[in-house]
Amino acid sequence: MVKRTGLLGLASLFFGEGFAQATDFGTYRKEMNERFDRFQESKQKEFDAFRDSLNEAYTRFLEQKWESFSLFRQERSFRPMPEPPVYTPESPLPDEGAQPPVVENVPVVPPEPVEEPPVPEPVIPQPLTVSVLFFGTPVQLQPVDNRLASRLANASEREVASFWLQLSGMPVGTISGDIRRISRELFLDDWGVFQLVREMAAAYIPGATENERVVFSVFMLNQLGKGAKIGRSGNNLYALLASRNMLSNTSYFVFGRSSGGMRYYVINASRKELHEIQTCNAEYGDGGQPVDFAVSLHPRLSDAVVSQALNYAGCDYTIPCNRNLVDYYATYPCVDFEVYATAPIEEQMLEALKHQLEPCIGGKPQLEAVNYLLHFVQNAFRYQTDQEQYGYEKWNFAEETLVSACSDCDDRAIFFAQLVRNLLGLETVLVHYPGVHLATAVRFADQGMDGDYVTVDGSKYFICDPTYINADAGMAMPDLRHVQVEIVEL
Repeated sequence: MVKRTGLLGLASLFFGEGFAQATDFGTYRKEMNERFDRFQESKQKEFDAFRDSLNEAYTRFLEQKWESFSLFRQERSFRPMPEPPVYTPESPLPDEGAQPPVVENVPVVPPEPVEEPPVPEPVIPQPLTVSVLFFGTPVQLQPVDNRLASRLANASEREVASFWLQLSGMPVGTISGDIRRISRELFLDDWGVFQLVREMAAAYIPGATENERVVFSVFMLNQLGKGAKIGRSGNNLYALLASRNMLSNTSYFVFGRSSGGMRYYVINASRKELHEIQTCNAEYGDGGQPVDFAVSLHPRLSDAVVSQALNYAGCDYTIPCNRNLVDYYATYPCVDFEVYATAPIEEQMLEALKHQLEPCIGGKPQLEAVNYLLHFVQNAFRYQTDQEQYGYEKWNFAEETLVSACSDCDDRAIFFAQLVRNLLGLETVLVHYPGVHLATAVRFADQGMDGDYVTVDGSKYFICDPTYINADAGMAMPDLRHVQVEIVEL
């Protein structure tokens, strides 16, 4: 009875006399909904007014002469191998019994095709009903009046400030709501949100230039509470993203905030060499939250299934994968190795790997099963350096390695770690030989087995090198056995 009285008292305080006087529940509910809507509207107006004042204040900072900052990079690359080394035993390997079964005509059951909604034709005149194609996935945006009085004529402080002020006059709340909705629907992480707002720029600013995309992207990230700034080098503008992740091979500078500042990374898709960057000498609001590059859920993108044919030990494998997801992952900068090795594998690809590799590893002792997966990665993929394949240093998610069918040491180490973790449930770490090589190590139940290993938290993790062709678990490359390593825990 006490709890009941208390709740009634609270309701009366919030809703007023209408709660006690209303005799018809339908009338009461309507009155309360209207009152709540008015309450929300008043709060939204307060928030909109605060946001408008914040954007107007930041515009004045953008108008001031931008400061120059020297750029730094954490360079990480690996020693290219003309060909990966091949382990040749002094005597023929003993017959281990039955050879791995040949997987013939294993059905790959693709997911039921998803009928993609048609991309609507642009509707003219304004306001536009906007559709964005996000890595092959159509997403609908609410119609807004996107008329801008003028476009970004150049990259000067005055022009950027004027364009920023124009963007603040758009229905920012509506656009922000769409971004949040789409992010939930597609399971987008911070990097996905950044890629989404870049695509949205072209929808709201028809024929948007790269500089306009940058300003729009940073503007919207700031409205969403993310740490981002606009950078300039010559006549080109760049998005600068605050991040606590350690990005490699990506230029950065330290700016603002207490405790030594925050690293702002230059998002430079053209890979133009930059030595310094100019930017406004202020952060938006309180600086916002740093961008997190971790992948907890992969984006739910429309299916564009491609299949990769692999062969090892007389077994043919056909593994499907979503090309749209591969294209999305290809936009990532070089983030921490553990991001790649712990990202969830796309479901249809993982199910195909489990289904087709199970006859070879199911019910086998840990060492035998790991060796099969190790030899599979060593031999089913063609070795190729990043410079040969891409023209620059790049680290791949498992889906990218599968689709390319070519890989170097870091791609193989990450892919193998994913196989062992997902198919065998064993703990793994990455073994980084700085500037030279990347391998994997596995924790076996039998801690007394022979072989090369590293120790992590008192446990032995035995070296498994997917680039050392035909080598078994516990065999490191001979010329690397005494090299000091860094352990990347997963």
